[in-house]
Formats: sequence, structure tokens, C-alpha cells
Amino acid sequence: MTIIIVIIVIAVSLYFLFWKKKADNKDITVTKENFSKEEVIEPEDFEEIIYRDENGEQYKLVEKTQEIPRRTYIKANLNGKYWGEIEQNLSESFEHSKFFDFNIYEVTLSNADYSRMPYNVEPDYKIPREKLPKLLNTILKKDGKEYEVNLHEPLFELGSIKFNRKLHQDEGYEVFGTIDAIVSGYILDFTKEIYYEKEYIIENDIHPNKVENEINTKTKIPTGNVEYKGNYTRTEYYYSDFKKTYWDDWKYKKAPTTNNEGCFSSLLGIILSIIGIAFLLMMLPQMAFILPFILILFLLNLIPKRFFNWLFGVIGILILIGFIMSLFQIYNNSNSTQTYIPKPRVTEKPAERVQEFKPILDTIDNKPINDTLIKHFRIWQDYDGKQYEGTIWTKVSDFKNAKSYKNNLELTQNADFAYDEMIFRLKEYDKNNLNGIYQLFDSIRQKEEFSQIKFAELIVSFVQDIPYSVVLPDDCNPNLYDDDFIREYLSSYDAQCDGFEKFGINSPVEFMSTLSGDCDTRTLLLYTILAHYGYDVALLSSEYYAHSLIGINLPINGAAYQYKDQRCVLWETTAQNTKAGILPNEISNLNYWRISLKSK
Repeated sequence: MTIIIVIIVIAVSLYFLFWKKKADNKDITVTKENFSKEEVIEPEDFEEIIYRDENGEQYKLVEKTQEIPRRTYIKANLNGKYWGEIEQNLSESFEHSKFFDFNIYEVTLSNADYSRMPYNVEPDYKIPREKLPKLLNTILKKDGKEYEVNLHEPLFELGSIKFNRKLHQDEGYEVFGTIDAIVSGYILDFTKEIYYEKEYIIENDIHPNKVENEINTKTKIPTGNVEYKGNYTRTEYYYSDFKKTYWDDWKYKKAPTTNNEGCFSSLLGIILSIIGIAFLLMMLPQMAFILPFILILFLLNLIPKRFFNWLFGVIGILILIGFIMSLFQIYNNSNSTQTYIPKPRVTEKPAERVQEFKPILDTIDNKPINDTLIKHFRIWQDYDGKQYEGTIWTKVSDFKNAKSYKNNLELTQNADFAYDEMIFRLKEYDKNNLNGIYQLFDSIRQKEEFSQIKFAELIVSFVQDIPYSVVLPDDCNPNLYDDDFIREYLSSYDAQCDGFEKFGINSPVEFMSTLSGDCDTRTLLLYTILAHYGYDVALLSSEYYAHSLIGINLPINGAAYQYKDQRCVLWETTAQNTKAGILPNEISNLNYWRISLKSK
């Protein structure tokens, strides 16, 4: 019996010396299934158990979740719309063929098959793989319902592509139509996996937030916030995660004058007194020059006081008249120089301002047209942070004609309404030559379900993203202008200026060709575009502020201009991400604004 007890004791000791240590030596990432069935651990109490490793340090197992990407391969019938423009260099290599670089949009998928393995599809080289987008936004029809999915790495099956083209001559180089094909690719989603990690704890402290608090320590990096209470101040600092903050202790701030400063001031006063006395002693020989003035004052004292009262009254009236005249002069100067030029907030990538010139090709007769496109590729974000991109273009011939029309424009109205006539005639001349801008907004609106307000925000945010550039009727030399704001702006290192432009404005076609525009150049373009899309829009001007705004009749809160029974919400166009209804204080007095153009 004794031998049996000894054997049992030895077996238990071996278990705790070897097998238990081996169990504690496992990797940091473990699962519940790694533990033997002899350890009965209820799931709800799993995280509350404290373990100890071979070094004696305590830890617990923390449940964590990670997302694992999962691909579902799909093969389906595709139906979509496409828009393209001709590739001139490639088309010129073949006598009877045209080649187009096109984009596919409004895509739907139906009759889909699904698999965990890729489909073996022989690609159709009518549309090379490199011409297809890596990600195709589609509507998947399944069981009578529609799902919006992204099809990754789409590939068209050989012989399945069918085009229904409709060529037209709007610009002489575009192609529109529908496409049907069999497409394959994969849909990406994520599955969640639960795993467990060791989390070491400090001895005698098993509070779940202890590890986080030890890591998230205090720093001496100030947030910029300071509080004052009498002669006491305290400063706000960041924690190490730069999210949480804390306030430092109150500290006494001494008065600006210390005892040492007081002694220094006393010593300085003594020195100045000695110098003053020495100066008076040196000036005694010259005191004779002061005697005549003293004599004059004595003689004036003999004149009756009534005479002095009359004399000083006349002098006072003259001084008052001069003061009033100086106020009028200051007002006139301020009225002529109070130009509102906002600080630029947009840093533009160099590639977004590069002009690309591309010849136009007749898509019917396959003959070059004696004209060229001016292209700009733009990337911008709306007020929700969603990014858009696309190419805008104008014709070189339209650009030259617009500039010639402006330079030869003679106004018939008097000075009060000459500005309104000028912007109206520039708008009327250019409004049908902006198809390269309308086309970009049309293509985006086809993909997105915009409300009236969201579509207007898309258009205005596009213009706000273009960096500010002052447009002047003369040279860009700051010394030529009395306006303090213009002179200061032109003297800054990052100033952009377009000089020698008649009326100090660029027409819509000129602006979209050069991307150089200030406030009234931008508002004139936006007025033209928004009126094209049927908005009730107004262009407001202020001679006092020397500025221009857009007003739009939409249900938006904020600053608004009342016109009859309509409410025109004011929109600043020169500052990026400025929503409708938000107006800077410098230009907020609505008494100085008037409507120059109104669409409805």
C-alpha cells in the first residue's frame, strides 16, 4: 500500500514538473481548443482565469477578433453602358478601322455562377485586360433582388462581347453605346475569426484597463489650450496616444516687475537725473535765446482775454472742418481699397494644372479637324470627403474666340450697370461652349444618385478646389496698385496672377482653359453651369467689398439674400470646403450686396 502511495505522489510530481510546464510554454496566440479537456473552463469565465508562465509572471487570455479576406469567384452575364473617345495614333495606323479608349458605367450582372476557385476563361482581346478597370462597380441581380458589389479583376470571355454603338457628331471624336458580354472576376468580403492572446498583468493588480493606462502615459506636449485665474495659469497637455488630454497643476505667474527690476529702475532713474542736471548746466549760456520768447508771452498776457477767446474759437472751427474733411478722405480711400481676397487654402498638385493639347479627329470622315482640345485632369473632394476625378476640356478655337470677344466688347450701359451688362454678355457668349465641363458632371451624375443640393455641392466644390488667382486689367506688379489688399497679395511668395485681362475678369471658357480665376471669374462660371442645370441662381456683387458671391434658391440654412419672395442662400466660391450659407464676417453686411444676374 505504501508503494502505491509513493508511485501516485511521484506521478503527480512529474505531471506538475513537466507536463504542466509544457502546457504553460505555449505560443502567445492560443485558442480554447488548445487546453486539455481535464481543465473545465466555462466560456463566460474564460477571461477571468489568471495564469502564470515559467518566469512566474501572471497573464490572462484575451479574446480578439480579426477579419480574414474571402474571395468568391463569379461568372455572369454583363450589361452596361460605355462612353469613349478615339485613340488617334492607333486609328491612323489602319485605313478602315477606328480604336476607342472607353469607360464602362451603369453595369448590371445577371445569371451568375459562384465558385471558390477561379473560372478558366479565355479572354477576348477586343478589350485588352489592361484597358479594363481593376475594380468594376456593378449591380448584381440575384433572386429578384439587386445588390451593389465591386467586381475585382474583371475579364471578358472570348466571343461574348456585343456592342450597340451610336456614333454622333457632337464633338467629332466620341462614341456612346451599350455592351453585353460574359464576364468573370471575384467579389471580396471578410469573415471574422476569434482568437486569444496572452495579456500580462502586474502582480496584485488585475484591473482590465491597467495595461492600457500603463501604455497611455502623460507627455509634456501642449495642446495649445491655457486657462487663467488671477495670477495663476495651467496648461493642457496630450497623453501619449495624442487623443486624450489632461490639465497640468495651477502655477503662480509672478508680476512683471521683480525686486531686481525695481532696483535696476531706481539706478537708471538716478543716472538720468544726473545727466539732466549736467545738461541744464551746459545750456545756461544759451538761455539768452529763450528770453525773447518769455518776453512775448509777457506781452500777450497784457492783451484782453476776449481777443484770445475769439482767436482760439476761429482756430478751433478750422481744426474741426479739417478733421471732418480727413474723415471723408479716409472713408473714400477705404471704400476704394477694401478688396476681399481670401487666403488660399488649396495646394494643387503640379499635374493638375498642366495643359494637355490634343487634336480633334472627325469620327465619320476620319479626317483631322483644324482644332485642338485644352485638357485638364482634376481631382477634388466634396464636403463629405468623397473624392471625384475626371478630365475637363475646351477647344482652342473657343478659347481664342472668347478672349477676342471680351477684348472687343464695347458696353452700352452707364457706369452703374456696365458691370452687369459685361458679365451677362460674356456668359451668353460662352454658355454653349462648355460641353467639356458639362460632360464631366453628367458622367458623375449618371453613376451617383444626387439630390438637388448634393449635385450643386459637387459643382461648387469642384470650382472651390481650383487655387485662387487674381485677375487684373494691368501688369501683376504690386507697386502699380493703391489697393492695400491686392498689393499685399501680389507681394506674397505664393501669389498667382493673370495680368492684362480686359475688365479684370476671365470668361467661363477662358477660366476653364487656363484655371486662372478670382471671385467674379468663379461666380460667373458657376452661374453659367448652375443655370445650365436648371437651378434658380443669382450672381451677387458688392462694389464696397470688391467681391462677388453666388446665391442659390435651395432649402439650406445660413446667410441668405432676400429677393422678392425668394431666399437666395449665399455661397462663397474662393475658399475650399466652404458650404452654402457660411459667410466670412469681413463681407457679412448684406446692405452692401446687390444682384447683378438672376436666372429665374
